[in-house]
Amino acid sequence: MTAPARHGRLLLVVIGVQLMLIWPVYALIPAKLPLVLGLPFSFAWLAICILIAFLALLFTFRADMREAQKNGKE
Repeated sequence: MTAPARHGRLLLVVIGVQLMLIWPVYALIPAKLPLVLGLPFSFAWLAICILIAFLALLFTFRADMREAQKNGKE
């Protein structure tokens, strides 16, 4: 996969995460119950969204580094 395609996918994931954190979607999340790993669901939702964005960025970074090494750049 080319770098622009990877970066486009990263952008879509980040935009998707941002949409999950604003009014129309976040308002549907129950504030206190159920508990997820001892955390209120709304807090766990935020942590999951941050984790998704972090993993997307990490995978994109690693793929870019592998491509740079394959092309002889560092």
